[in-house]
Amino acid sequence: MKLINTFLIMKKVYLKLKNLVAITMLFVGANLVDAQVYVIGAGETAYSVSDDGKVVTLNTVDNNYYWTQENGIQLLGELAADTANSGHPLVTSDGKKIAVMVMNPTSGANEMSIFNLETKAWKYLGGLGGVSENESSSVWGMSADGKYISGLGATKDGSFHGIVWSENTGFVDLKTDGEYYSRANGISNDGRTVVGWHDTDFDRWGVYWEDGVRHQVLDQNGNEVLELGGISGDGKWMIGATGDDIAMRYSKETGVQKIEHPNQGFYFNGASTAINSDGSVIIGYYRPWPGPAAMGEGFIWTEKTGRIELNEYVKSLGYDDLGITFALPLGLSKDGSKIVGLGKTNSGVVSFLVSLPKLGTSDINSVKFEVYPNPTTDFINIETKGTVSNSILYNMQGQKILNSNQNQIDISVLPKGTYILKTTIDGKDVTKKIIKK
Repeated sequence: MKLINTFLIMKKVYLKLKNLVAITMLFVGANLVDAQVYVIGAGETAYSVSDDGKVVTLNTVDNNYYWTQENGIQLLGELAADTANSGHPLVTSDGKKIAVMVMNPTSGANEMSIFNLETKAWKYLGGLGGVSENESSSVWGMSADGKYISGLGATKDGSFHGIVWSENTGFVDLKTDGEYYSRANGISNDGRTVVGWHDTDFDRWGVYWEDGVRHQVLDQNGNEVLELGGISGDGKWMIGATGDDIAMRYSKETGVQKIEHPNQGFYFNGASTAINSDGSVIIGYYRPWPGPAAMGEGFIWTEKTGRIELNEYVKSLGYDDLGITFALPLGLSKDGSKIVGLGKTNSGVVSFLVSLPKLGTSDINSVKFEVYPNPTTDFINIETKGTVSNSILYNMQGQKILNSNQNQIDISVLPKGTYILKTTIDGKDVTKKIIKK
């Protein structure tokens, strides 16, 4: 599978992103705007988000981080010197625990660990007994409640195997054929089904383990699929990419089902990257190959809508995308209402958080509104078929500038600049970026 190292991309653009800190601060603090699209951090890659959207986990090639609405970006442990990051930092659905690879201060090796956000205490889990390049084990998947963690473990004989950890069993080695490597990328909420990959003489193919027994996934033509990257919490649906780089989902009942793109082909590849608890929502990407991750286009898929480009979906909800191209969605909350990942703006590469309505009960185009003129010199008008109950205008430092319950708002006395308008229409909050000339 053709992989692009997003960590290196993020490091290269880090210095370009300092001008985004003011935007990020708009969304830090309980008294700030309750928007639907957030810029998160300043160069890190967002991987995971709690159901309420209040905790996001991120990383770079050097470190791991977590973001909260109250305190912004915070360092999440440390890695051993002269080692590269591995795996993903993952937060539980309730936002109380994070599983991540960090250095155990006692052993000095990087290993699978759990951070308790309430007590700020660490629990270092160890591994299979092997250490390779100062790494013992890394996190790649986790159940919604954090009771089961899947990942990669160094063996005593110098290999790497897929592993599963739980409080009751400790580490379980999923083993491999001979000297091949494997990895466990995701795990169901009951811990019975694990997805990932297993090496062969020719390539690395998608497999799943059910009650410890490994099964290879083939499409309807008998062709192998690429690594499986995730699994629904109920254990039914598995996601990844076909052997020809087409986004897909799989179940034992249906076989491989492609999530296709009209431009898919050898030079335009895609994959499904995350799935919610019941498999009703899937996110992923398509992008030119070869090419950087930021050049792609993200998508959201449901049974009802099929694949929709994520930017188009966000716009259909009446949300302001803040000028972000949602290029690489990577994380989805277990209830399917929050998406995090990597995006592109005119200023560089950023991480984003999109807060959606509950997709099982809300329709696309649930709130339509326009704000005009924009840019403006004096008044803005809110045009909608719904009822506007309240509007709040914030500056880019997150300060509340004015409040109104009218469809026309006078901003003539405000300084020139960029503002965020949060409007409540029929009980639903929507946002729009406003430019005052």
